[in-house]
Amino acid sequence: MAKIFIDENEGLEKGLKRFKRMREREGIVRTFKNKQFYTKPSDERREKKKKAIRRLKRKRARSSQRRNRY
Repeated sequence: MAKIFIDENEGLEKGLKRFKRMREREGIVRTFKNKQFYTKPSDERREKKKKAIRRLKRKRARSSQRRNRY
């Protein structure tokens, strides 16, 4: 669970921003959204495979851009 302590000289907005960043880093909201509804194991595997393919495509595109740049 994300907890922050706001210093005396720190503004509330800055503390709130720090809290949101920490919450995002820990993946609290993402986990809540994923567990809000039941997903079948086969759907989870399919989604995981799709994400892996997207990740590989992005990696290949970035590496080809680097090669073309030089």
